[in-house]
Amino acid sequence: MRTRFFRISLSVVLAAWSCVWCCSAADIRYPDINSTEISLLTAAPGEELYAAFGHSAVRVKDTISGLDAVFNYGMFDFNQPGFYTNFAQGRMNYCLGVQSFGQFVSTYARENRPVRELVFALDSAQKDHMIRFLFRNAQPENRNYLYHFFLDNCATRIRDLLNLTCEGLVLPVSQKKSTYRALVYQYTNNHPWGRFGIDVALGLPTDRSTDMFAQMFLPDYLEDAFAKATCSGQSLVRDTRNVVTPEQPLQVQAGWLTPSLTGWMLLVLALAFRFIRKSAKLFDFLLFFTVGLTGLLVTFLWFFTDHTNTHGNLNIIWALPTHSVMAFLLILRKQNNFTRKYFLATAVIAVLLLLAWAFLPQHLNTALIPVTIAIAVRAYSISTTK
Repeated sequence: MRTRFFRISLSVVLAAWSCVWCCSAADIRYPDINSTEISLLTAAPGEELYAAFGHSAVRVKDTISGLDAVFNYGMFDFNQPGFYTNFAQGRMNYCLGVQSFGQFVSTYARENRPVRELVFALDSAQKDHMIRFLFRNAQPENRNYLYHFFLDNCATRIRDLLNLTCEGLVLPVSQKKSTYRALVYQYTNNHPWGRFGIDVALGLPTDRSTDMFAQMFLPDYLEDAFAKATCSGQSLVRDTRNVVTPEQPLQVQAGWLTPSLTGWMLLVLALAFRFIRKSAKLFDFLLFFTVGLTGLLVTFLWFFTDHTNTHGNLNIIWALPTHSVMAFLLILRKQNNFTRKYFLATAVIAVLLLLAWAFLPQHLNTALIPVTIAIAVRAYSISTTK
């Protein structure tokens, strides 16, 4: 149980990170343009949350020299200086690594994840431009970049490279308008706790509307857009292949203890302690201390990191950081007029939030509805206790 909790927590933190290999660079020679093909590799989503969004990479294959390399923008090094500090502050350095095609494919084959390939229909000049760009980026002094889940990741780097390579690149128009959060939701149906963590951590920027170009931060959307794109009036893709086709598709099962069920169980306890006064103070301490710690995390991510997606987070309304301090006054029985007024205000804020829930510019996870009701119930009960 403890191991599973750790895996869930780590997955929430690493949400949408495509792969976790260390940075590396292969000793490869520049290929012959005339015998080289360049293609997009798209790996299907995996079991863990950090792999739930799939992955993109570029394959460069020279049929004469035998070169078959994959340029992978999804790598990072746990041993880089200040790794954990940089991660917490939103300054995560990813890098472009190079590995053999066989190594790349074997990783996903072991994980039972399909891999698809789109072979680009590029002329010699375009292939030369793209390969030189990749080789230059793979050098130790150039390979690092600041990762951003929505704006700068393994898929957007390839999108931008093709946009530079093909001056006449025309992408299809998105058939539906969607927000970044709604797009993330498509890939987290079987990760309810991961989705819950993402919803608590990410703020208003996640609810911005997107067009096709922005939606290509997701590997599947990148693949779909390139498959329908044209370059100078010609199809960008000349061939499609299934590189890895597992006999049995990967199936991810969500556990029975979901955030929604947990929230409603918490509400039942909050209502029960209206009548069970003996242990109410301990329950109230645990409730408001936990909510306060959540508020401190939201505040830290908003004001003290470079994670732009965590700014303007309306979860701060129900998760007031001051609750972490006020909880100790409850357990120490330091109730006075100030304490009662504080929790009465907390109850009013919670009720107002519930009334405005459907009209907020940020989507709040529905599992928080019973939690907010529980906060209102216990806060009002504290405010009326003498």
